[in-house]
Amino acid sequence: MTIPDEFLRKPTTIELPPRSSAPNRKQFSILDFVQQPRRKASGNYYTQCPSCARAGHDRASDNLAISVSDSRKYKCWAGCTKEMIRAAVGQPIPIRRP
Repeated sequence: MTIPDEFLRKPTTIELPPRSSAPNRKQFSILDFVQQPRRKASGNYYTQCPSCARAGHDRASDNLAISVSDSRKYKCWAGCTKEMIRAAVGQPIPIRRP
């Protein structure tokens, strides 16, 4: 016996929002540094956290939540800090000096 086609899971494609191009200001977008988001739910994209992946965690590849409306807002549900995530992608948070 086989499962009818209408009951099989269909692969989903996620459309990413267009990136704004401000010529004078370069903004960090986590979407430029992570793999393609695995799913979209509750106004967030979910993908593998680079910091967790580096440490060998996040086998389900869905610890990192990224806001659909603003990709500068992201959170690792396993507890990685933004500093850890940015360091894992090679883009540490710049230190502002007065």
